[in-house]
Amino acid sequence: MAIYNRVWIPDSEEVWQSAEITKDYKAGDRFLHVQLEDGTELNYPVDPSALPPLRNPDILVGENDLTALSYLHEPAVLHNLKVRFVESRLIYTYSGIILVAINPYKQLPIYGDAIIHAYSGQNMGDMDPHIFAVAEEAYKQMARNSKNQSIIVSGESGAGKTVSARYTMRYFATVSKSSSNAHVEDKVLASNPITEAVGNAKTTRNDNSSRFGKYTEISFDPSYRIIGANMRTYLLEKSRVVFQSENERNYHIFYQLCASAMQPEFRHLKLGSAEEFNYTRMGGSTTIEGVDDRANMIETQKTFALLGLREDFQMDVFKTLAAILHLGNLEITAVGDERSSIDLEDSHLNMFCELLELNSDKMAQWLCHRKIITTSETVIKPMTKPQALNARDALAKKIYSHLFDFIVERINQALQFSGKQHTFIGVLDIYGFETFDVNSFEQFCINYANEKLQQQFNLHVFKLEQEEYMKEDIPWTLIDFYDNQPVIDLIEAKMGILELLDEECLLPQGTDENWLQKLYNNFVNKNALFEKPRMSNTSFIVQHFADKVEYKCEGFLEKNRDTVYEVLMEILKESKFRLCASFFQDNPAPISPFSSTISIKSARPVLKSPNKQLRMTVGSKFRSSLSLLMETLNATTPHYVRCIKPNDEKQPFEFDSKRVAQQLRACGVLETIRISAQSYPSRWTYIEFFSRYSILMTQQELSFNDKKQICKTVLQRLIQDPNQYQFGRTKIFFRAGQVAYLEKLRSDKLRHACIVIQKGVRGWRQRRRFLRVKQAAVTIQQYFRGQRAVRQAITAQALKQTWAAIIIQKYCRGYLVRKLCQLIQVAAVTIQAYTRGFLARKKYRKMLEEHKAVILQKYARAWLARRRFQNIRRFVLNIQLSYRVQRLQKKIEEQSKENHGLLERLTNLASTHMNDLDTIQKLESELEKLAAQKRTYEEKGKKYKEDSEQVNCPYLRGACILVLFFEISQCFLTEKMDELTQQLFDDVRKEESQRMILEKNFQSQKQDYEKEIESLKGEIKVLREEKTQLQQQIQQEITIQDDLKIEVGQLTKQAQKIPELQKEIELLQTQKLDVEKQAQSQKREMREKMSEVTKQLLESYDFEDVRSRLSTEDLEHLNEDGELWFAYEGLKKATRVLESHFQSQKENYEKEIEGLNLKVEHLSQDINHLQKLFREENDINDGIRLEVSRLTSENLVRSRCSEARIVSVIWQYNPKLSVAQSPQKLSDLEEELDMKDRIIKKLEDQIKTLTKTIEKAHASALSKDYIGMMEYKREDEERIVQNLILDLKPRGVVVNMIPGLPAHILFMCVRYADYLNDADMLKSFINVTIDGIKQAVKENSEDFEMLSFWLSNTYYFLNCLKQYSGEEEFMKYNTPRQNKNCLKHFDLSEYRQVLSDLAIRIYHQFVLVMENNIQHMIVPGMLEYESLQGISGLKPTGFRKRSSSIDDTDTYTMTSILQQLSYFYSTMCQNGLDSELLKQAVKQLFFLIGAVTLNSLFLRKDMCSCRKGMQIRCNISYLEEWLKDKNLQGSNAKETLEPLSQAAWLLQVKKITDDDAKEICEHCTSLSTVQIVKILNSYTPIDDFEKRVTPSFVRKVQAMLNNREDGPQLMLDTKYHFQVTFPFTPSPHDLEMIQVPSSFKLGFLTRV
Repeated sequence: MAIYNRVWIPDSEEVWQSAEITKDYKAGDRFLHVQLEDGTELNYPVDPSALPPLRNPDILVGENDLTALSYLHEPAVLHNLKVRFVESRLIYTYSGIILVAINPYKQLPIYGDAIIHAYSGQNMGDMDPHIFAVAEEAYKQMARNSKNQSIIVSGESGAGKTVSARYTMRYFATVSKSSSNAHVEDKVLASNPITEAVGNAKTTRNDNSSRFGKYTEISFDPSYRIIGANMRTYLLEKSRVVFQSENERNYHIFYQLCASAMQPEFRHLKLGSAEEFNYTRMGGSTTIEGVDDRANMIETQKTFALLGLREDFQMDVFKTLAAILHLGNLEITAVGDERSSIDLEDSHLNMFCELLELNSDKMAQWLCHRKIITTSETVIKPMTKPQALNARDALAKKIYSHLFDFIVERINQALQFSGKQHTFIGVLDIYGFETFDVNSFEQFCINYANEKLQQQFNLHVFKLEQEEYMKEDIPWTLIDFYDNQPVIDLIEAKMGILELLDEECLLPQGTDENWLQKLYNNFVNKNALFEKPRMSNTSFIVQHFADKVEYKCEGFLEKNRDTVYEVLMEILKESKFRLCASFFQDNPAPISPFSSTISIKSARPVLKSPNKQLRMTVGSKFRSSLSLLMETLNATTPHYVRCIKPNDEKQPFEFDSKRVAQQLRACGVLETIRISAQSYPSRWTYIEFFSRYSILMTQQELSFNDKKQICKTVLQRLIQDPNQYQFGRTKIFFRAGQVAYLEKLRSDKLRHACIVIQKGVRGWRQRRRFLRVKQAAVTIQQYFRGQRAVRQAITAQALKQTWAAIIIQKYCRGYLVRKLCQLIQVAAVTIQAYTRGFLARKKYRKMLEEHKAVILQKYARAWLARRRFQNIRRFVLNIQLSYRVQRLQKKIEEQSKENHGLLERLTNLASTHMNDLDTIQKLESELEKLAAQKRTYEEKGKKYKEDSEQVNCPYLRGACILVLFFEISQCFLTEKMDELTQQLFDDVRKEESQRMILEKNFQSQKQDYEKEIESLKGEIKVLREEKTQLQQQIQQEITIQDDLKIEVGQLTKQAQKIPELQKEIELLQTQKLDVEKQAQSQKREMREKMSEVTKQLLESYDFEDVRSRLSTEDLEHLNEDGELWFAYEGLKKATRVLESHFQSQKENYEKEIEGLNLKVEHLSQDINHLQKLFREENDINDGIRLEVSRLTSENLVRSRCSEARIVSVIWQYNPKLSVAQSPQKLSDLEEELDMKDRIIKKLEDQIKTLTKTIEKAHASALSKDYIGMMEYKREDEERIVQNLILDLKPRGVVVNMIPGLPAHILFMCVRYADYLNDADMLKSFINVTIDGIKQAVKENSEDFEMLSFWLSNTYYFLNCLKQYSGEEEFMKYNTPRQNKNCLKHFDLSEYRQVLSDLAIRIYHQFVLVMENNIQHMIVPGMLEYESLQGISGLKPTGFRKRSSSIDDTDTYTMTSILQQLSYFYSTMCQNGLDSELLKQAVKQLFFLIGAVTLNSLFLRKDMCSCRKGMQIRCNISYLEEWLKDKNLQGSNAKETLEPLSQAAWLLQVKKITDDDAKEICEHCTSLSTVQIVKILNSYTPIDDFEKRVTPSFVRKVQAMLNNREDGPQLMLDTKYHFQVTFPFTPSPHDLEMIQVPSSFKLGFLTRV
């Protein structure tokens, strides 16, 4: 052993004490010079064959797994547990496959649901040791291998077995929720409070000590969900019912019942306080500090009810328990020395018999007497008082034992399941190895069970070691381990301790002393494991695997027999209380109705006695049940939890090394360590070894590509003995101490490197300082010496001489320099002259050559260009002139035909004019007749006047007026006829003038046409004015008619001629129709003639003539680069455009003509109406007729003008090429063709302007036509929901679509129902829509894109209902146009609330899907991935993970998280999700990332290091940069990462001084006190140069944080959701402009 090495030396108080060697130890030395930690020097005597064990390096102290320690021995294990428990406050530690759990005697915040979810799905070695990790490993192996599992929890009383078993069952209930509504997992958990109430009690070591063993099988279905459970119990401590030691209590249920005695439902039990009953006051402690028995009773009743056990069953149980208490208070009086008696008036006796419905007289008699049956007679023998008391107590124990079994049976029935279990996980909560000052039958059975369990454990550990070696292809060598089969044989073999005990129990006179003597005779000096105490003849010693235990033989036989007198049992059988009677039946029902569904075989055959009576003893029963338990465990995969009691005073986090070491030896942990130490305890993967020890590798070794080969090469160089390590397939196996050696080499290398760096830095600093000092000294010396030289050398003579020398030097040097300069100047000028001349001549020659070449090129290119231009111009002119000549000729022919048609039309008009004259003559003749009638009327009037001049004076006046009016109307009629005649001649002249105007140009024709339209509109206005005047005249005539009633009869005769005039008007109208038909027929004839002329021209066109006139060169130059083809194609395209535009213009004009015709017809209808009113006025009717004829003639003229104009346009823009004309006429038509080209350009400009106006008019028409609704039918609702909601997919429709388009379409349908004021239709549509959205969300509950899409649309639909609700708070954001679209009839505020609730549900599901998609990436990416390469934040310690654990092949990095976040962000943006909702979703995601990462950090001690803090901070910066890139700084997502950021800072900051503690308290405001303390306790140095956080510093920080008011919760709630808000954002889109894409398949909807 070298100096400065640290060793462990034994200590009487601390078991082991650390010491440092101060002097090198040499072989043969008897003493080891060491220094203890307190500074004491010591010469420790040593045996050279057994040197003190070495201590592990500090970096390995505090490991999660004891087998990862380099030196594996008892002091290393004890020290590691102490450091973890006392300093780091960690109660769980692995020891290979064992989980060591130390009872903290304090509630810790490490068992919440958040912790369960954190461990769920994790590998056993990835997280800190925990009872949940063992439970998860068992559950995972069961699910993967479909094999049954067992979790064996053992330990001393008070070590925490019951709590650990309870937590495992709670873990299974949480992670494997049953699919049914029966809540089986809650029932399984509910069984614990009941069994603890009836089977747990307070002892001196534990306030809630389990006084029985329990094995609970939790059954699972093929989906690995809990379907039921089954419970087996072992060796209930029945003696506690009748006896308790000092400071101990009976079972909890008795005290709970006494505490509830005053409750109404328990008063009939006649109970009182626990101090009133013998069975509850023996220990002198009836209460437990901090325990409320009354509240626990209520909890027990609730769990009974939860298991389906009704109140009548509960009352039966409570009656039985009360009866036991009354039985204990039964007074037995001694009658002499041989007899005893019980008073029949004893209240407790009567109450006992009343509760159990027994005969009190018999009970009083047979408690004091016993019946002895022999072959000849039956003898009744009285019992002494002690015997009677024993009989009473035995009866109480028997009743309680049956009651306990009955309760367990009913619990099993409540947990019974239908069908067949697929697999199960068994949880064994059984007592550990026990040794007291006085050990009896119970301790013997307990230690026997632990011997069996230890044997099974050793075999399993050995098997796992063998499997690991075979998996890694390492040669298997037999490891010597302790086999306790001899002890088991001593106890259970034939003629063993138990069989001898059963044999003695069969003897009527058998005693404990006789049995002990048999043991002495059979085993003393014959079996090394059995000893006889030196100072006692009533005890025996058995050498167990853990320690020697001395057992007192007193009471062994009585406890093994566990007999109750037959007479008492017969009395209880006769009980009318059915529960009590069922306890003592001859064939009781089996305790558990379940049978194991697996076929199991015992690992070792159990020796059974053929005697059936032996099986009835307690020992034989226990042995058979233990055998069945071992068979079950051997058929499952076991997992071990060893609970350790740190001290006997129950002080929190106090570590008694003696007690812990004793328990470690007893529970098999040290045996596991010993087995591991004999093989290769440290096992590292090649990657871990390379990462850790790359510093020990040379450059040559690092140059290899295969890291596995590098590791092999390095190890062969560093460790010379090849037996100290083995290379497996994936791991390197090291023997004990080799890792410590490698760590020493590494630390030495780092220390040497630090020294080299320090040396270099210190040398550089010293050199730098020396150079500065040297420079300063030289400067000082320089100035000093200069001053001294000046003082010594300065005199008048010296100054003059120096000045003169300087002057001479100046002139001399100047002369030499000027001479040299002149010489150089001359040489330079000469060289420059020759050089410049050469360059100038060279440049001149080049310029001359270029100038000549340019002149030649100019003339050549000009000649070629002129030649090409002339050829092209000549060819183009020929084509143009020939084309134009053909067009002109065709136009002249059409003009001549048109003139011919006009002449024919003129003749027709002349004939019509003659007809009109004939009509006028007929009218004149009729007027003459009317004049003659007038004269006759006048004559009659005169006669009448003379006869009745005096009487009828007013009538004469009216007649005169009527005659006068008739004359005026006759004059007006003649004037109208003249005007009509004159107008007919004027129309003929206009026909001639218009024909001349059409021949000039198209522009003048268009202007005349517009003027004609304006004049027609003016005439219409005049007619309207005349209409108003006529209406005024009607009013006047109505007043006159009152005075002319007498003359009506006379005027009716004149009215008979009015129908004739109407017939003439109708005749004129038919003539108008005939003229229109003739015009249409002429139009068709003209079109046919034009088509014939065009065909003739094309047939007469001679292409060969044109080609013959063009030479090949001309054609080549002409068609060079394809100009001819491009020109022809351009001309065709232009012609098509012009033709289409003129066609549309023609249609517009025809529409205008039709409109005017309609107006004319409307006016004619008005005129007809006026004719009916004025039938008696012939002159007015004639005027109207003339007006109609005039309008008809004007329409004819206008139609002819439009036809002529259309014909001219078609003529000018015919796209066909005309034939070539003779060259002689080309020059005569050039000017006219140029003019036509200018006209074409003007027409093109006009077409463009007309097109723009038409488009504007069309757009305005569109905006005016739609009012923002969707018309649908009631029966189309299902189709709308199917096509727009259920069948719509986000992808493919979100591109080029306004956000929330489906929502807008749905609202437009809502507006339509509101517009119809149909409440049923509106209600039906909204309900169907909401149900459709719910169905779409339900069917796509895991589809993120679909959820995002419908969250966005539901939000937009809700906003539309608000925006157009008509409420002022929402309308103020709308445009005036949008306010017009508000709902008119219904208030949809209730539906808005329903939609808001639906949106919240969709949002929560949407967030849940995001969380599920990203959660499995968080810990690998944020915590495990090392963003900063070269700074490893992990300390590979060679922890041996379970070989059955699943290695995750998918490795996620920080990039994976950022890519997933970007995918979420882009999908939400594509679906148009509102920016505020998007920010809330991102905030929720960032909270999850921070919470999951921080929770995992709390549960992973190996991650709590300074370097890991740097890695976490780097990853947080990536997230912050992502927020900045996406412009999401305002989402407050960064603040949710503040706890994680502070945790990372806490890992990096110094943790030594008081100022550091103060800084931590001021900075870590987002972390709770529990979280800060947890990180400080878990801080793990990576290298030896880092310092651990001392417990005093942790306490100092904790004291500073005591004023904080924060909860005790350690983990952050990853299920917490921020409150979501849906801000109102009005839609900027007008409903009128929304169009439905065809991809929506909503063609049955109509835009309104």
